[in-house]
Amino acid sequence: MRRVRSFLSSAIPPDPPLLRGLVGQTVLHTRVAARGTWTVTERGAVLHARIQRLDGDPVGLRDARVVGARIAGAGIGVGQELWVALEGRRRLVVAPRWSLEGPYGALLAVDDDGETRAVAAGAPRFATAERIDEFSRSTPSSIEERLAELGREGPFHPGQVVEVLAAAGALEDEEFAVRGPLLLGRMLARGELRAGFVVDGAFRAWELPLADVLEHVAWTWGGLGGRTPGRDMIAWFALSPAGREALGPPRHP
Repeated sequence: MRRVRSFLSSAIPPDPPLLRGLVGQTVLHTRVAARGTWTVTERGAVLHARIQRLDGDPVGLRDARVVGARIAGAGIGVGQELWVALEGRRRLVVAPRWSLEGPYGALLAVDDDGETRAVAAGAPRFATAERIDEFSRSTPSSIEERLAELGREGPFHPGQVVEVLAAAGALEDEEFAVRGPLLLGRMLARGELRAGFVVDGAFRAWELPLADVLEHVAWTWGGLGGRTPGRDMIAWFALSPAGREALGPPRHP
């Protein structure tokens, strides 16, 4: 298990991994609520502040200037504002108070008084050994069986999981954010699904430890918000050979 190290000082530690890791990532989503603005990247980095400005103008919900842009650089300014350079020479600037969070509890933050905090990535928050064991010993629920039937037709994305949950009666954003990763986590842990990307129409599975996949799905889904995840967000999911065998032959009317 990786050790968690915390820093509490008047300055951000030099070259923090969480900030360095932003470079090359693509922005998936921006959302705005009473508590501020969130910007979420493809690997689950979540930037939160009261106001985020792009070239001086506030960032809005699903801001087309930001969503889909690749991050070219990032750094901390003299006043401890965070700047994120996007492709096309655009710059996102966030004044304190701000926080940047990542999977496995990673954190970089500056408060109103300029006090800084950094926490290195540590143990899984979602994909604990106990939870993975519980998932692997679970039996398919009726909703999971519907997702498996969906997978019979080809790879599916989190937006289709949202549709299945909504059809089953889910209403609140928090319910989607909790139940979506749980359903997928159970199916992944039982070996019925594989996670990956769809590239040029073909599904390509990730060669990653199960815990990393589960942590990515749960953390990034939470950052995006309950109903938000959709096509090309988080991952695609395809039935494994074991999943197809468990599903059996197609049902005929």
